[in-house]
Amino acid sequence: MLNRRIRVLAAGTALALSLLVNSAAAVDGPGTGCPPGATDCDVHSGGEKPPDWGKPGRDGKPGDDGGKGRGGSAKCMARDGSGGTFEVPCHDEESGWFDQSSSCYWRLLEPQPAANDPVWDGHTPGDGAVYNGQCPGQPLAGGLRWFQNPPPGYGGGPNLAALAEEAVTKMRLLGADIGIAPKRGGTGTVGVPVWVWNGPSPQTTGPTSASATALGVTVTATATVQNVVWNFGNGTTVSCPFPGTPYSASFRLNPPSTANGQCGMPGYSRVGEYTVTATTTWAVHWVGGGQQGDLTTTRTSQAPVRIGEVQVVGQ
Repeated sequence: MLNRRIRVLAAGTALALSLLVNSAAAVDGPGTGCPPGATDCDVHSGGEKPPDWGKPGRDGKPGDDGGKGRGGSAKCMARDGSGGTFEVPCHDEESGWFDQSSSCYWRLLEPQPAANDPVWDGHTPGDGAVYNGQCPGQPLAGGLRWFQNPPPGYGGGPNLAALAEEAVTKMRLLGADIGIAPKRGGTGTVGVPVWVWNGPSPQTTGPTSASATALGVTVTATATVQNVVWNFGNGTTVSCPFPGTPYSASFRLNPPSTANGQCGMPGYSRVGEYTVTATTTWAVHWVGGGQQGDLTTTRTSQAPVRIGEVQVVGQ
């Protein structure tokens, strides 16, 4: 049987090449959204901070997540006297909450000053509040100051990580726009290489950016494809150069070469119907409100492929 299959494939090489040449990608709707169980796709919209996401208690301390929210690590950057920046905690037990605009920490002064204290700047107790500022890198700044509303960032401000996730939602990221040879709707041949690639667009190959705003703070997120893993439905899984190279007749029956930016596999060993699944990992970097951070999110897409044997007339 094995020898006969080899003879049939040899006799049908020209036919197999023809099948592969006619395999320009037939693209169905790209992307099937996030895979089941992918919590990084659970995006909160509206820009409001969900309950207990960094919500401060009566003492001004952060909630369970330390005021960082979700969606990866967050950083606060303070300015020094020479115009440079350096990283500081977004919340300090002694100093309070960091505000990027002033490059200072602010803590609600308790008890509040007497009504005749000049720090009220003509206002009365209950009309805003007085906060104590400490400014790393700027020892002459800070001190007591009246604010009509809490300083930016106080109490965690808007949940910046949640805003970043909202920005990701606006990008409408997709899985790979799968191009495949043999083409969808056709039939490939046992032992003939299978090629895959990703059709380019901001939502499938990136990079792409979007912003979200809440309480006067804007977070801008930029997404780039970090990795695409292809599962061919027969136990073969490969991670290839991105986005891959569309099949060309000049490639003939040569297998894809990752060294040349190509993606695929040598071929299926059995007749059957298979599902090719592409899992795209997007890396997202976000900046806003004096903080920055990183998160990842995944998207999947699929394409069917049918594999048969070459039928030679008279055999």
